Amino acid sequence: MRRRPLISPIAVLIFGSLFSLLTFVGLLGNLLVIVAIIGDKRMRKSVMNLLLLNLAIADALNLLATTVEWVPTLRHNGPVWVLPAVLCPVIRYLECVFLFTSILTQLVVCVERFIAIAVPLHARRLCSRKNILLTICAVWCVVALAALPYATHNKKAENSFACTNFNGKSDFWHFYKFAEFVVLFLLPGIIFLFLYTKICRILWTKNDQLYTAAQFWAPTSQNWPKTMAHLPLFNDFSTGNSRANSCVGFAPVSGAHEEALKTRRTVVKMLVACVSVYFICYSPIQAIFLCRGLFNLSIHPPYEFILLMNALAILCSACNPLLYTLFSSRFRARIGHLLCLCCDIFCRRNNVKKAKRQEKWTN
Repeated sequence: MRRRPLISPIAVLIFGSLFSLLTFVGLLGNLLVIVAIIGDKRMRKSVMNLLLLNLAIADALNLLATTVEWVPTLRHNGPVWVLPAVLCPVIRYLECVFLFTSILTQLVVCVERFIAIAVPLHARRLCSRKNILLTICAVWCVVALAALPYATHNKKAENSFACTNFNGKSDFWHFYKFAEFVVLFLLPGIIFLFLYTKICRILWTKNDQLYTAAQFWAPTSQNWPKTMAHLPLFNDFSTGNSRANSCVGFAPVSGAHEEALKTRRTVVKMLVACVSVYFICYSPIQAIFLCRGLFNLSIHPPYEFILLMNALAILCSACNPLLYTLFSSRFRARIGHLLCLCCDIFCRRNNVKKAKRQEKWTN
């Protein structure tokens, strides 16, 4: 039985190139983040880096899982399941687990940043290494349970080419998708906007934590309170690499004011970029769901539009390591070192091969 192609040859070429580029860049970026954190003992001590590590793992696994979907789809000009039928519900389930974990990890990052900036004196207690590890484990456990309907409602029928949801029109599935929309899109979006707005207000207003120390406490002052020594210093804001794993505090140096300005500008850029990418990538598909589920509108977009929505989801996973790490000087230095090391190994191998070839010719 032959199927009518759903994708034009030009669209296959365009989307094939787009998906390949996003997947390659995303996997490379996330793998570099993983290696950079795991290979650096100092970076592993930061609770923020633990969250970034979890985010990179979830995004990398999500990119691998989605590759199983889009490669045969573009090759056969439509949704086709080429793997064993038993893997259909497994792959769909894992895709959602990794995606949900990525979203909730970003939410935890947002909350951790808010605590570190709004209540820095309590950051060490609330955002301890133990609490962050427990939170990461809780996220994976909750997501593993929340995504179970994808494992029970997807299968490949004997007379079908694709892996489909055989119960997609049931009342249960509509309720589940609505709950998914509220818990994984609407509420995180509201929390992002609320907390990041408060963070920006704190960073962009002349508050005591950022400026009083720089104005009234000189580095040579002998009256510097002992309690100040236990507060976090300015270091690497985006990764939380600072004393007490926080990022806002007092810097008893003459350049504290300039350092505060530089830090807050970097943070605001990162926050705006993260929120923007989140809404750009997930708003269109959620808008279609609202039109179909709540307003009972019959929407049948072309398959190229569906592929574009999938590309946006992949884009979010590919951009996360860039957004969360390129703003960090420590990450940039570490990743640059790894890239130089890889280039050095590659050049050495080429030199060895050339030497062997020359030896063969001379003999």
